[in-house]
Amino acid sequence: MSRHLFRTIDSNRVAVTVTLGYDRPLDFVFCTVMDHRDEPIYTNLDDDDAGTHQQDISYYRPILTRLGIEVPEAMFTEAESDQANVVGNRVVDHTVSR
Repeated sequence: MSRHLFRTIDSNRVAVTVTLGYDRPLDFVFCTVMDHRDEPIYTNLDDDDAGTHQQDISYYRPILTRLGIEVPEAMFTEAESDQANVVGNRVVDHTVSR
């Protein structure tokens, strides 16, 4: 599976890690948002409209916006490319050091 990670602070000042990616064996895109204790804030597996049948990575844009999280556009672009090219075993950290 491909994973694109981004560590940031949400609009509530909570440290979160966003993961967008493509699961090659199961052939679906996914998104998770975890807090600093690795507790899920959002996961596609708990979303009836996403689950493992969601095939459009852009589906997650308004969800992240609603959570007050901005991620680099490259995360969406690269996850979409991973899906189109059936890429697995790729991990990219998009977090910018400050």
